[in-house]
Amino acid sequence: MNFDNYSIVLRNAVQQYPNKDGGIKTVLNNIDLSIRDGEFVTVVGPTGCGKSTLLRLILGSEIPVSGQATVKGVPIVEPSRDRGIVLQRYSLFPNRTVRENVMFGLELEEFGLLEPIIHPFRTRKKDLEFADRANSYLERVDLLRHADKYPHELSGGMRQRAAIAQAMIMQPEILLMDEPFGALDIGTREAMQIFLLEQWQRDKQTVLFVTHD
Repeated sequence: MNFDNYSIVLRNAVQQYPNKDGGIKTVLNNIDLSIRDGEFVTVVGPTGCGKSTLLRLILGSEIPVSGQATVKGVPIVEPSRDRGIVLQRYSLFPNRTVRENVMFGLELEEFGLLEPIIHPFRTRKKDLEFADRANSYLERVDLLRHADKYPHELSGGMRQRAAIAQAMIMQPEILLMDEPFGALDIGTREAMQIFLLEQWQRDKQTVLFVTHD
């Protein structure tokens, strides 16, 4: 089988964790999975069946105990800029505004630790560019009017939408989504589904979406 056109490939991947009683629990057993570049794949299953573990193997935050997980033929050994993730529980910095949270990945990628001190005018110019980009994503997830608020001022569903914008603004080649719409009401969930599909069709990302629903 030719895997040249596949973005993600797992072969005989096994993941195990120690039990409290000293035994071993096998969560994933001999998983074979091949996802083509630009595909949108949904994994559906009940809570506890190993969906999130599968995402962590592809993200690179875990390594399988046996078998192999690769991206474009390269073994996955650690997280990468090319793989973004939206977690079931939003990951926002409490001391940054919604806009600053969405901009954070862009700033981290662009600026060194001393950049604001050495090149303050360049830093300011870039920050304005990043803010404009963040605003466009916040508008799409209906949070622009809340851009200057802090996470504790938002509802759980609003925080989750901010986390979705935070991941999408980086435009990773592979977008991993771990039940990202679980905290949203039905109307907002439908709007986010449409937004996600539009982004996928525009950016041609490879998307792996896991859900129990």
